[in-house]
Amino acid sequence: MAHSQVPQDVASAVRDRLLGILFSQSFDIIDRGIGTPADLNFGCQVALGFRNGPLDLMRDLGEAEVKRIMDRFQSERPGFPMPLQALSAYQDFKRFVLVDDIDGVKVITIRRPQAMNALNDELADEILSVFKEFENDPAVKGFVITGYGTAAFSAGADIGKFPEMLGDARASAQYARDCANVQVYMDQMQKPVVAAVNGFALGGGLEMAIRCHAIVATKNASFQFPEITLGILPGIGGCVVPYRKWPQGAELFHEMIFLGRPLKAKEALDVGMVSRIVDDYPAMLAAALEAVKSLQGKITRIPDGEIKIPQFKIPAEPKAGRQALSKEAVSLTVKVVREGAATASFNDALEIGYKGFGEIACTEAAREGISAFLEKRPPVFKK
Repeated sequence: MAHSQVPQDVASAVRDRLLGILFSQSFDIIDRGIGTPADLNFGCQVALGFRNGPLDLMRDLGEAEVKRIMDRFQSERPGFPMPLQALSAYQDFKRFVLVDDIDGVKVITIRRPQAMNALNDELADEILSVFKEFENDPAVKGFVITGYGTAAFSAGADIGKFPEMLGDARASAQYARDCANVQVYMDQMQKPVVAAVNGFALGGGLEMAIRCHAIVATKNASFQFPEITLGILPGIGGCVVPYRKWPQGAELFHEMIFLGRPLKAKEALDVGMVSRIVDDYPAMLAAALEAVKSLQGKITRIPDGEIKIPQFKIPAEPKAGRQALSKEAVSLTVKVVREGAATASFNDALEIGYKGFGEIACTEAAREGISAFLEKRPPVFKK
């Protein structure tokens, strides 16, 4: 026997009732001080499997719709807690980062473990807001950025808006510039920022780490630019910064950027990219705090000037491990790295990277690589 369809008015009533009880309890938890908005939102995602936390749902629905739901809930189920503050007050929190003060150092923890601490636009904006809030505070000595848990510092960046920009060089280049706001801000900061890398630092996460003024790492840390496996390149400084900061590691960086080779913590230490390796998370945090203090007034800026780098011979059939790569994408990435290194101005070199990202976004390789990633299948590059 076929199930009868639920009438629309019944479906709407059930939806409103469920949201009403969820929102009511969320308001009560926050208003009583049982939990913070950030912890409530996060806890529902990781413990209960919510794709979006209750406060995310409220934000997506908008104040008028939330008020309508709560007014209806109150009339139908009087006695349940209602919000004690303006609805906008429950949205005034950082969703993706924790900020702790340890001996005058602001420790920023990227807290998005359900996505291996992957970056997105809102998360990057939250980090930037912490810098801007405390950069001129005389009580703050500097900053540490680390990842929540022990698996990852940050396993890349969300694909986000990129798929809709494929084929549009100008829009893709501008997207790369916009994604680099935090990194460009760090370049001019007067207070030190130290990356404490626990686990994986991949793609956009590695782009964040290499712009910090120093990197300390746990012994299980791993560094990788996997963008080439998607038919794209590291577009927000990854093709430029490593060669300028640690020129002695140029050959390793070639393999990382052109062939997706992961770099172990000891290898990163040997080329100067990592300043110290420790055994575990507590030791890493202590090492990062020490690094902040030692860098007071001694920040080294990313240099201008032409950088001499070794030649790279593109293999006849380039591969990242067993995965065949697009020779077209590898060739374009090599060109961007060479042009960036040959440019006298660091800022101009960054611009070459942004435009290179825009150019590679117009290739068949990028379309296939991004499509394969979204479809959870291996890419098949034709050229």
